Amino acid sequence: MFVEAELEVTITDRTVTSKEEYDLKLWLQRAFKANACYRISGFKPGAGKSYSATVALNTRVLAPEDYQRVEGGNEPQLLRWFIQTMFEGKGTIKIVGEPKLKGG
Repeated sequence: MFVEAELEVTITDRTVTSKEEYDLKLWLQRAFKANACYRISGFKPGAGKSYSATVALNTRVLAPEDYQRVEGGNEPQLLRWFIQTMFEGKGTIKIVGEPKLKGG
């Protein structure tokens, strides 16, 4: 199963010099732990180093008890926790709207 959410991302990583969409999507994909980012869609540049995108994160990268808890219900706080926990990039994310559980 996947958790899908629309994000606003601000990159503070000084090593990111490219403004090419392909490079920024690669950075975003790698900003999540354990290759959890399955899909990026709706990628739009914002002001400066800010971007918006919809991401889908694979829940099965968590320990079994954690992914079962996340997949067990459609609790927005738990889905938000999952997205924030998996993000480890040099930057910040803001979750826009409510994350949704998809698949399975």
